[in-house]
Amino acid sequence: MGGALIETEARTILKQGKNEAKREMALRILKWGKLTIAEVSGLRVAEVEELAELQTV
Repeated sequence: MGGALIETEARTILKQGKNEAKREMALRILKWGKLTIAEVSGLRVAEVEELAELQTV
């Protein structure tokens, strides 16, 4: 059972690392401009602006 626990912990750490990398990428993209993010993501500009506001909270 110890091996299964280690695998679960490893997956959790990997997932956290991937999420952090995605967050860092999104923050870099925010610096490029909201229209670019909307174009790339398919989100509306208003949705991107809402996400940007969440970053300042």
